Amino acid sequence: MSINCKIVTLFVTTVVLSACGGGGGSGTTSNTPDITTTPPSTDSTTTATSSIQVKNQRDASKFLARSTYGPTKESINQLLAKETYDAWLNQQFLTSPTYHFPYVKQLAKQMCADKDDDGKLLVDTWEAVYARHQVWWETATSAEDQLRQRVALALSEILVISDSQGLGLSDFQYAVTSYYDVLVKHAFGNYRNLLTDVTLHPAMGDFLSMSRNQKANAEGTIRPDENYARELLQLFTIGVHELNLDGSEKLDANGATIPTYNQKTIEEFAKVFTGWNYSNLEWHEYFGHGDHTVPLVAVEEYHDTSAKTLLNGAQSSANQSARQDLDFALDNIFQHQNIAPFISKQLIKRLVTSNPSPQYVERVAEKFNDNGNGVKGDLKAVVSAILLDDEALATNKPDSFGKLREPMLRMSHLWRVFNMQTSLKVGHYWEPDKRCGQGSYRNYNFYSSLDWFAQKTGQGPLQARSVFNFYKPNYSPSGLLNDNGLSAPEFQIINENTMVAGTNLFHQIIEEFSDSKPITPELEGYSKLNLSDVTDLAADTENLLDYLNLVLLDKDMTTSLRDILTDHLNAPDIYQEGREGQLQKAREAILLIISSPEYLIQK
Repeated sequence: MSINCKIVTLFVTTVVLSACGGGGGSGTTSNTPDITTTPPSTDSTTTATSSIQVKNQRDASKFLARSTYGPTKESINQLLAKETYDAWLNQQFLTSPTYHFPYVKQLAKQMCADKDDDGKLLVDTWEAVYARHQVWWETATSAEDQLRQRVALALSEILVISDSQGLGLSDFQYAVTSYYDVLVKHAFGNYRNLLTDVTLHPAMGDFLSMSRNQKANAEGTIRPDENYARELLQLFTIGVHELNLDGSEKLDANGATIPTYNQKTIEEFAKVFTGWNYSNLEWHEYFGHGDHTVPLVAVEEYHDTSAKTLLNGAQSSANQSARQDLDFALDNIFQHQNIAPFISKQLIKRLVTSNPSPQYVERVAEKFNDNGNGVKGDLKAVVSAILLDDEALATNKPDSFGKLREPMLRMSHLWRVFNMQTSLKVGHYWEPDKRCGQGSYRNYNFYSSLDWFAQKTGQGPLQARSVFNFYKPNYSPSGLLNDNGLSAPEFQIINENTMVAGTNLFHQIIEEFSDSKPITPELEGYSKLNLSDVTDLAADTENLLDYLNLVLLDKDMTTSLRDILTDHLNAPDIYQEGREGQLQKAREAILLIISSPEYLIQK
């Protein structure tokens, strides 16, 4: 093992012990269409009105680490030019949404994946997985609506579906993409409206078996499926214990937690979610023939029309239609006192810090309950409250503040800062001799497809191993964190395999898929990080570290880390003379920084 690898290993190992411490890339020219945008949702009219000044590059970079897929020098300067955080937020609220589905459909066509071997157009296909992943990464790294996309990711880790093998959606990549667009659409909308669209999306219907859920029969051989009812309550809305507005658990006279519901409640909600089918199929027709991007439709003969007792004793009337029952049930859940602190705290954890104070949670939950105009569930107001809270913007924070950067956010940041360039490809994704006359398309080529990312790191877009997400929101690893009552959800996917494979993956991307030369739009072969600017800077170690300190470490590099890096990068006889030596120096500096605890823990 080289000295370079030893340093990386030291840095990566240290993060487990030190968790409490201390312009996006554009694609190459081809006939691939631009990512689709549409006018923003009009669910809410709330705007950010705090007028908090952006003081310096450090504060701007930290804010963008929470609100985008990674700060870049350009985005930092753009935020500073806005002068206030609310000006930037309001611009993001007005930026047209970037929807994934139209682009995935087009890219799947160019990849020759939209038809079967007989030339028949496919309603859906597993082969669109390559298009789905490429569009997700391209959107994350280069879309203008960064905040919306970042919130959509956070929502996808609360309202979970997954196309992981064995979970039922791997063959329905259009459906998975369409579901993600629901989260994009409602990222600044109202949580109540989001619940409707999530409930009636076929991807959720497939994943949690609500589609074709039917009422009990007289023989007792059929009873309503409880899967969606249980997860809707437990994971998507209110949680299992009653909460105070600050997210703490309410206790009864004996000091015990108070359940929000019981098995009988689940059974009653299961009756609500009966009678929904795919829009273009008969009830017993093979479900794979259906279009799983179109909302489910009610089939009343399979719906349970009995009266149902729901949360807090609310009772729906008998003989209601499937839609009437569904609306009543979702309203009942939405009005529950838990939903504001439960969802607010999870969004804070996904965007800002794993251990928000009760006061922080309460302030955000108050905005969830009332956006200032008497509206509950306004996610635009909630997101603003999360990002503009004093606890998030404070200059000096306690050691417990912060979160482990998710692998996807680490990679997207790297690609944004160093402008990852796609290569050009023609024909079928993995059968190069198969052509379909669709011309060239942009393609991320790293020896293998992008869906391997989850295998290496434990995380990928809509690839959680279960409905419980990649990690539980209150997970606390054993040791110092657990002893101090702190949670660190992202650490749940850190193990021997993901630690080694993830580190090797980032090493491979930086070492083998980067170039010191300006990259042309006609890039052939493999995708490349554009390291031309940092290669220039590497002629002087101090200039190189100043730049990387800004774009990767929010200008928070400690003296001890800088001394370690300086000693290594200035060591004699390591790097050859000239530009190739400067490129290797830049590569190693980047790799060492993104493997360090100071980078891995977002503060």
